Formats: sequence, C-alpha cells, structure tokens
Amino acid sequence: MLKQAGSILAIHPGAMGDVILFGHLLGALGGPVTLVAGKEKASLLAGLGVAKRAVDFNALPMHEVFASGPAAGDLSARLGRHERLVSCFAAGNPQAEATLTALCGADSAAFLPVRPPEGFPGHLLDLWTNLLGMPVLSRYPAPWPVPKELQHIASKVLTENGVDLTKPYIAIHPGAGSAAKCWPLEQFIELADLLRRRGLAVVWILGPVEQERWPVDKVETLKEAGSLLPPLDLAALAGVLAGAAGFVGNDSGPAHLAAAVGTATVVVATLVSTRHFAPLGPRVATVTAQTLEAISPQSVEQSLAGLAAGR
Repeated sequence: MLKQAGSILAIHPGAMGDVILFGHLLGALGGPVTLVAGKEKASLLAGLGVAKRAVDFNALPMHEVFASGPAAGDLSARLGRHERLVSCFAAGNPQAEATLTALCGADSAAFLPVRPPEGFPGHLLDLWTNLLGMPVLSRYPAPWPVPKELQHIASKVLTENGVDLTKPYIAIHPGAGSAAKCWPLEQFIELADLLRRRGLAVVWILGPVEQERWPVDKVETLKEAGSLLPPLDLAALAGVLAGAAGFVGNDSGPAHLAAAVGTATVVVATLVSTRHFAPLGPRVATVTAQTLEAISPQSVEQSLAGLAAGR
C-alpha cells in the first residue's frame, strides 16, 4: 500500500470530550487524517470534516502493538501507510511506540499524553502543541460545520418530541461521566425556569450514563421542566446542538461537541476541571466556583445571555 502525500494516522481511544479536543489539534496539522477512535466518535469527526477516514479502534487487534513478537500484517493493512503518526495510544512504552510506528510506515511519530503532568498550568491543547513544536492554537477556533442531513435528522427528532421549532431552544445536558462533575439537578431546573420565562424552549439531553443510572423519578422531573429527547447517536446529537440557540452543561462530551460546532456554550464546572480540559469553540464561557453548589442559576443564565449578545 502506497502512502498518500502528507497523510496522518491519528489515534485516540478515549471518551468523546477527549477525542474532540484531539480533533482541534488534528485540524491544525494539515494533510488528510485517518482517525482511529471509538467507532461512533471517529465517524462523527469524519462526518464533520475533521478527518478524511474513520477507523473503529475497538475493531482492531491493537493489543498486538504490545506483543513481544512481530505484529500480524492484518493490523498494518487496516491502519494503512502514512507519512506521520500522532497517537494518544501506547505513549510511554518505547517498544509499543516503535512497533506502531513501523506498522503504519510513518516517517515521523509523536506520542502524546492524555493528561497533563502534575503542575502543568495550561490547557491540554497547549501541552500537545508544545510537544509537537506548533504555535499555540486559538481558544476560539472556527466552528466545525454540521452537514444539512444531520440538521434535518435533528429537526425530525425535535419535532417528534414536542419541541416547538418556531422559537429558539436551549439544549441542556445535566449529566457527566462522573457524578462529581455534575451541578445539582435542582439548579439546572431553576435555570430552565428562568429560560422559559424569557420565551425559550428547553430541551433536555441525557447521555448513556444518565440513562443507565438515574432513577425513573429523576428523569420524570426533567419532563416537567422541558422536552426530554430519547437517546441520540452522536450524529443526531451534533445536529440538535448545532440548531440550538445555546447549550448549558457540565464538563462533559456534549459540552465539547456543542462548543466545537459553534453553539453558544456555557460550561458549569470547578476551576480545576476546566484548567486543562475546557471545551473550545468560537462562543464558549465557563462559570466556575470552588464548589459546584456555589454556582447560581442566575449567573449561568447571565453568561448564556452574554454569549448570545456577542459578549
């Protein structure tokens, strides 16, 4: 298999927010990118134009990278041949790094950490660009365009779930991968009341963690304070977020996606979590305090209104 000129093999097996931050880096590298990540995440970034080709990390025998003997040729064929390798997988294991570099035939390879070292003061993206010898990237990158077909899918989902599309809607995601990252649900509901008094529709989005772990009565509470969407795949979620007048959520994957597609995004978080991993996009604000409980719904509503006004 011949290498395509300037081709990049990019690997990140992490969660959605991490892969989206990785996507911001890839957009600055230039050259056609083959992204190896979880199937849905890789396909999403390819659909949004961040990568040219998507490969499902979980469908590959990636354990062979750590084998002591030669890796099977099948893995090499499925990865393809590339001029450059940028990977958040196998970093810190010299043997695995050498094997993976050889498998894709890369002329140059960079292995990046998924977390900054203790004491690093800046954003993870700053660390990555530093390690790659690149200029610091903007905290307000241009939005990733969402294809029309995804917007049409989103409109259908919203209409089927009772959302009045004649008025603007605010998407709210009250969950996160960790309960410690979640602003109290009572404060989300108070925020929803403030938004509805301004004539805005409220659309609740729950992720897989909330769908599996939240009790029924907690979910029913959201239905009383807006429209609750059914489980969405990432492509439909991108369409819903792109069409929203704003998004509010915790430090989570949907917040990163909302920011990346250009939606006015307010992230409710502690300062510690946003220092390294804050979502990036053209219209993003973070509302922080020492504790999540100390953040008022009024301050979040004001931040969202400020973004809508261009402040």
